Amino acid sequence: MQVPTRARSTTRLRTALVSAVACSGRAVSETARAYEVSRRLVQAALSAAVLVLPTVEALVVAHLGIDEHRYRSVRFYRTQTGACARFEPWMSMIVDVDTRQVLGVVDGRGSAGVGAWLEARPQAWLDRVDVVAIDPSAAFGKVLREYLPDAQVSVDPFHLV
Repeated sequence: MQVPTRARSTTRLRTALVSAVACSGRAVSETARAYEVSRRLVQAALSAAVLVLPTVEALVVAHLGIDEHRYRSVRFYRTQTGACARFEPWMSMIVDVDTRQVLGVVDGRGSAGVGAWLEARPQAWLDRVDVVAIDPSAAFGKVLREYLPDAQVSVDPFHLV
């Protein structure tokens, strides 16, 4: 069945949207414009796909990628004391660079979330990682020195300019 119960889009369209973002690296808004659908539909399809993450320990990953992503605009809210506080909605994604498979999504863009994700992996799995692609982030560098000290670090030229 191509149109699930109570759905407004086909399974084939949602699969194409996820593929357009995950495989080509296009932004959610760019994909929405190209397919003439709402950003909300693209994000919903991505969220559903991320919930079906593989069993990471069963995969052989030699090239790991870690990058942060802002998933919505900055929000302001009032604290208990009445002061105004800023909320930066970030998440970090861990991917297999060779297959482009999302391996994990953690909250925030610091070392705590990525470190906890790496700490949950068995040592044999961590030992197979040869190269890690990151942006020049001090938080990611700290995590790599702690959990993947023998892995080479790769930084794309975009972040160095």
